[in-house]
Amino acid sequence: MKKVLFATTALVLSAGVAAAEVSLSGDGRMGVTYNGADWNFSSRARVVFTLSGQTDGGLEFGGSFRADEAGDSIAKNGAAYGMEGTVYISGAFGKIEMGDVVSAPEALFGDLPEIGYTDLATSGAGFDNDIPYLTLDNSEQSNLLYTYTAGAFSVAASMADGFVDQTSVAKDQGFAVAGAYTFGNYTVGLGYEDLELAAGGKETQVELAGVATFGNTSLKAYYAVGDDLNDVDNAYGLGVSSVFGATTVMGYVQKADPVATANLGGGVGESVTWYGLGASYDLGGGASITGGIADDDTPNSDPVADLGVKFKF
Repeated sequence: MKKVLFATTALVLSAGVAAAEVSLSGDGRMGVTYNGADWNFSSRARVVFTLSGQTDGGLEFGGSFRADEAGDSIAKNGAAYGMEGTVYISGAFGKIEMGDVVSAPEALFGDLPEIGYTDLATSGAGFDNDIPYLTLDNSEQSNLLYTYTAGAFSVAASMADGFVDQTSVAKDQGFAVAGAYTFGNYTVGLGYEDLELAAGGKETQVELAGVATFGNTSLKAYYAVGDDLNDVDNAYGLGVSSVFGATTVMGYVQKADPVATANLGGGVGESVTWYGLGASYDLGGGASITGGIADDDTPNSDPVADLGVKFKF
C-alpha cells in the first residue's frame, strides 16, 4: 500500500492552483538462487518515490526514482543528474519522458516474460528474455522518449543524446521510432533503431512484434533484422503467459543469428538460443511465491534457477 508523504503540498498560493503529491512505495524479495554451480541466498528491499502534479491548464507532470538511484554526485550517475529515474509531462499532445527511459520500440512492445523472482540471466549471458533492442535504458546517459496514442494507434520516438559523462568518454547516440495498431485482442507493431557508435560506424535494426490475448493467456512474438555493425543478423522469439486462478505460468524462447557473438556468450558466427520457464503464486496482500529456471545452448553454459517470495508495498 502506498504511503502518501505529502498530499496537496504547499502549492496553495491561490484557489486555482492544482495540488502536487509525493507518494512512497517499495518492493522486496527473499529466497535462493542457483548460478549453475552453487545455491546462494538472495534478498533485497527497495523504496520508490513517485512524484505527480497538474498545472492549471490540465497538463500532468511527475517523475519517479528509487532511493538507491538518487545519487549524491554526477560520478554516481543518479536520478539527480538524469542517469536514473524519470521525469515526464503529458497532455493531449502525448507524453514526454526524460531520464532512464526505454527506447521507442521497447516502450510499445516490451520484452518477453520475466522469469523467476530475480529475472534470471543464464550463465552463458546474453539476451535471455530481453528482446535485443539497440537503444537500451540503463545506458548511463539521459534519454528522451515521446509516446502518443489515438484510438487504436500508438506511436513513439526516442533519442539517446550521446552525453559525455564524468570520465570524458563519449556515449553512443541512438535514435528510434515505432508504431503499433490494436484491433480486438491483437496488437501488431513495427520499430526502427539507429545507434551511432562513439567509436565510429553505426548499428541499425528493424523489429516486427505482435501480441495476442486469448482469455487469460497472452502470447508475444517478435522478429528483428540487424544491419551495418549490428552483432545480430536475425533474432526471433516467443513468450507466453497464462493465469490459472492465483497461479501465473510464463515461459519464453528466443534465438539470435549473430554476425559476431563475442558479447552474446557464443562463438563468432554462431547462433544462440535462450529459454526459460517460471511460475508465480499470488498469496494476496502484495506477496507472491515465484520461481523459475533458464538456460541457453552456448558451450559450457549451465541452467540457472531461483525460488523465493516477492513483496510489493
